[in-house]
Formats: sequence, C-alpha cells, structure tokens
Amino acid sequence: MERIRLVDWLKSERDQHVGGGLYYNSQILFAYNSNHMEGSTLSPEQTAQLFNTGALLPDNINDEIRADDVAETTNHFNAFNWVLDHVDDPVNKSLVCSLHGILKRGTSQEFDANRNVGGYKIVPNVISQLEGIHTVLPADVPLAMKQVFSLYSQLEDDPFAIAKAHWMFESTHPFSDGNGRIGRLVMFKELLRLDSVPALVLDEHHNLYTRALKNFPNEPGYLVDLLLNERDYYQRMIETYAPNRIRYSYVDQWNQAGILRHLNHHPTSHARNRQNQPQYAERYQWAKHATFCPQPQPKRKSTNCRQSS
Repeated sequence: MERIRLVDWLKSERDQHVGGGLYYNSQILFAYNSNHMEGSTLSPEQTAQLFNTGALLPDNINDEIRADDVAETTNHFNAFNWVLDHVDDPVNKSLVCSLHGILKRGTSQEFDANRNVGGYKIVPNVISQLEGIHTVLPADVPLAMKQVFSLYSQLEDDPFAIAKAHWMFESTHPFSDGNGRIGRLVMFKELLRLDSVPALVLDEHHNLYTRALKNFPNEPGYLVDLLLNERDYYQRMIETYAPNRIRYSYVDQWNQAGILRHLNHHPTSHARNRQNQPQYAERYQWAKHATFCPQPQPKRKSTNCRQSS
C-alpha cells in the first residue's frame, strides 16, 4: 500500500471525523501540553472533553475553570487545523500573526490595546519573570523576525537547524503573550512541511525545555536533544496509530563539531565564552509516556537518517 504524507493523513482523519486516531490524539496532546505549559488549569481529561463535546466538567467541587483556559484550548484546536491547511505556506509575518489572532480570539486579551492581538508586541516582555530572561525589544522585533523567517525559509531536516530556528523565535518573543504556543505550532508546521517527524513538547519536560532555551547560545545540545526526544515520542505515535502508512524521513543525529560557526548574532545576545563546549554523544533518556500516548519502546541505535518510504 502506498504511503502518504503525514499532513495528508492528519487532514483525512480530521475530515472523516475519525475518533481515537493520530489526528485525534495529536489534537488533544498538543493542546493540553502546550497550554498547560503556559499555565492552563485544564486537565488532559477536560481537554479531551472539550475537543469531543465542546463542553467540560469540573474535576471536583473546588475546581475553578477559567474562561480564558477554555477559550485558548478551543482556539488551539482551531489553530492546529489552520496549520494543517497552510502547511506549505511560507513562515512570514502574515502567518504567525494569523496564528496569534486565532489563539487569542475570544479571550480577555483580544480587545486590550496593549496586547495588540494579531500583531507584534508593543510593550517589552520577558520569558520568565522569576529568572528575568529578557527578549527582543518591541522596536527591534520586525528585524529579528526577518532573521527567524529566513531560518525557516532555509530549514532542512537538521536537528540543530530546527532547534536554532525555534530558539530564535522564542528568544525574540514577538507577541505580548502566547509566544511559546505559537512557536511550537510553527515548528510542528514546518516539520510537517518537510515531511519529517514533528516535535510535540511535553509539559512534564517544561523546566528542561525552559532551561534548554535559556542556555542555547552556550549549550545548544540541551535543546537539540530535547527536541529529538520529543520527535522520537511523536514517531512512536505515528507508528502506533498509522503503522506503515506514513511516508517520512527523520534525521536524528547532528554535527556537534560544526555548530559554533552557525550560532549567528542575535539581538538579545551578549559576548559569551563559547569555548570548551560540553559533548552530547548521547541524547537524554528521560522521555516518558503520557496520557493518550503509546508506551515508549526501547530506544534503538540511532542512524544518520531514518526514512520510511
């Protein structure tokens, strides 16, 4: 049987209202993990209820359900569908601002002028209030985003290039809010465009993910390896829900020796000592299973490129 593109499989299951398949589980897992990572109070079960019925129940009598959590989870479902329909579009200002407008539709931020929903930020912000991780100033966002768009226009299935493009987006932080979710949606879209294995970042790795983004200029291996683990995870989903049906390639090794020359200047960067980089011969081994996902299989030896054709 002829294998098809992953994006075509996902759209086919969506359009045929297939329950319990790859599309269904991708929607629920992606929305739950990406929103919960940013402070949503909805549980995996409530996320599934919302996707299935458009309504949800409190987990207990003391459970407080915030209206914005419901709106943004529903909006994430819509944004994922929008991504599937625009996979082959270039990543540019129109695309990322459209995604931001979808994510924030009907929320308390939508008509707040200082939030500028659907447009770049107009007020400075940080990634972490506690750690004070600064981002690009509003006046510099358009230029910084041109660098991000350039990286995505040249993107190939290279683990370091994928991590770098994602880090550039997140460290720019072009929007007032929702940057993590938009950045992860864009990364997922681009890996679908390349007919490779997308990354679905799990909430249980939130602290590792934040640290990996923060340390990328000096220790890029943390983010590269984290994203490879999350791609391994999604590959297991593909082979569980659509075994031998999807055509994809997956480069799961990267050139550690040549990475320093690729770390270009970024508007938030300062002079750093990049000598004595640690080695990352082994990727992290802590990827675990989560709700709605298959149990992880024993890790097999990596090859330069795994291809399913």
